[in-house]
Amino acid sequence: MFAYLSQFFRYCGSSSSFAAGHTAVTKFEFQELAVATKNFAPESLLGEGEYGSTFEGCLKSSEQVVAVKQVNKEMIIGVYRSTFLKIHIRSLLHHPNIVDMTGYCIDGNQMYFVHDFMPLGSLTGYLHDKKPLDWNTRMKIAAGAAKGIKYLHDESVIHGNIKPSNILLCEGYHPKLSDILGFKERIPEPDECNQARWQLMIIRQSYRHAPEFYFNLKLTQSFDIYSFGLVLLELISGCMADIKPSLIEWVKCKLVGGEEFTAVADPLLKGHYPEQGLYQTLSLAAECLQIKDVTRPRIGSVVNVLSNLASEIYDPNAIQIDRAGTLTIGKIEKERLTEQWQHIRCFSH
Repeated sequence: MFAYLSQFFRYCGSSSSFAAGHTAVTKFEFQELAVATKNFAPESLLGEGEYGSTFEGCLKSSEQVVAVKQVNKEMIIGVYRSTFLKIHIRSLLHHPNIVDMTGYCIDGNQMYFVHDFMPLGSLTGYLHDKKPLDWNTRMKIAAGAAKGIKYLHDESVIHGNIKPSNILLCEGYHPKLSDILGFKERIPEPDECNQARWQLMIIRQSYRHAPEFYFNLKLTQSFDIYSFGLVLLELISGCMADIKPSLIEWVKCKLVGGEEFTAVADPLLKGHYPEQGLYQTLSLAAECLQIKDVTRPRIGSVVNVLSNLASEIYDPNAIQIDRAGTLTIGKIEKERLTEQWQHIRCFSH
């Protein structure tokens, strides 16, 4: 396989980069990345994920700070077997809410991807942080991530792996999506994701997959919407999706069990959030988590709701009045939210 990839990259050109639309992706030598990351020293390690380890590095030629992902060997024979297609697709994707791919490196049987460095890390690090995100920042992150997904869907690309660890943050908590699988809307071919790799993905993160995925193993735009709905719950509650019982079950238990919907809010917010905003976000999450994929909203609708919420800056010292002039959520609205969540259920393999 690596001989084939090497042949492909030679065909693309032996220079430092190859053209992809109006962009260029740099082909790095291994020694460049080794120097940049201090020989992949432990102190350069940013994190370890499903696909490999990521290191912080500084390119000597440009003094640019980058993130270098060392891909796990078992991943290479799975998703990354179609590496040339992934690199081509990623090189064409440019948006304020997408992490740019800087380049790649193939050294023997090892593979590396080079991306922009995100100084604030991933959203995962803030869900239980000692300095929790305030409501305004959470809505800013949600709206920005949704815009990134919309861009991908408009380009007919499925993210396929939406979760807090793949929402990276740069200055000002500006969110950018990373680890984009880059599939078109279809069932991945065997050479892209072999059966063992696919089964491993199902076992590891079954709680994040849309119900229909278990029946057809098809990645769709609606698959992304479901995963994003789970991220919304994580932002609201401050809980990780893999808690026991599941986050979906926990939220449903509170909303259907007679508790106030505000019981779902992250305690670290200390009550500093708009009830209207919390209500709307919980309602939107329920729409995204519908069992039937055809009943989930399109990403454009999700962006509109979250953009409006992000534009309504919450001030804990001001009286909060929604667009309809209402101070609080009434009985009818609460009953409507309860009804929504009665039809939501956790579906895991």
